[in-house]
Amino acid sequence: MTFDELSSLLDATLSPEAPVVRLFEITGFGGGDRASDFMVIAGSRPIGSVLTPQLGLQIVAQDTSTLPRSLVGEIGDPEAVANGLACGGTVRVIVHPWSWVSKMTEHLRARRPFALVTEVDAEARPTSVTVIGLGDRGGSRAVDTALELLEHGRAGVTVVELEGQRVHVQCFVPSSRVVVIGGGALASALRHQGEMLGFEVVEFQGDVPQLGRADAVVVLDHDHDRVTPLLCHLLGNTEVAYIGSLGSRGTQQERRRRLIDGGVGDHVERVYGPAGLDIGSRTTAETAMAIIAEFVSVVRGRSGRSLRAVDGPING
Repeated sequence: MTFDELSSLLDATLSPEAPVVRLFEITGFGGGDRASDFMVIAGSRPIGSVLTPQLGLQIVAQDTSTLPRSLVGEIGDPEAVANGLACGGTVRVIVHPWSWVSKMTEHLRARRPFALVTEVDAEARPTSVTVIGLGDRGGSRAVDTALELLEHGRAGVTVVELEGQRVHVQCFVPSSRVVVIGGGALASALRHQGEMLGFEVVEFQGDVPQLGRADAVVVLDHDHDRVTPLLCHLLGNTEVAYIGSLGSRGTQQERRRRLIDGGVGDHVERVYGPAGLDIGSRTTAETAMAIIAEFVSVVRGRSGRSLRAVDGPING
């Protein structure tokens, strides 16, 4: 379940003892959206699901009367394919009372990114859950790991080994907002590309909306006199993750010079110009794809290189 879907819990009445079922590990299934791996069971009603509502309920049809605990569910290829997945797989989930995570509603109401840091025992049973928000202080490697993931806007589940103990970190980040400054065919293509990924894409109308570490600004307008004051404000007063600047290398040099003169020289490296990954874009649609892909790589803290050229996890 995403941050925005999880907000539906604000209207739900859950008893402190209601079992919360959350993903711990997933193997197989091919292409599953790890940001959606969350489930809450209130009575018999699924509020979210690890896979699909049907498969999720099958996994947790096992006894959840004893909490906390760990459950394992296996789904064969035919049933997985029938539910829109590439292949079957195995899911391990952890189950604990709602009271362990009820504090997260504070972050949902404020639309602040947050993480659930869960420590587990040798049998993958949860022993404690800490709700961490951006701005909280560290104090342990687990909390520091959660804060680093949040700073990169990384939603979803990460399982890390810390000092011989496995720690489950699940981050929830509001959907990204992309502000496009300028119009034309590329602005339209950016809107379509971003909306396909679930981003909120808005055209700049004179007022800068609230922007944070999961958001982006893409500058298509080449009028330096009009754009420079806005960029100075964004660089000096917001934590927006990505500022992409369209235009030739000469346009970028002039933009950089004006930003330095505007007093934000220490922040000019936050401007990605020319905007986009180097994929040889020729069409408007390809350019929009390259820009949005660069934004995603920046938010995830990844290189944007070919996966075969890098080591480490495939998914962000």
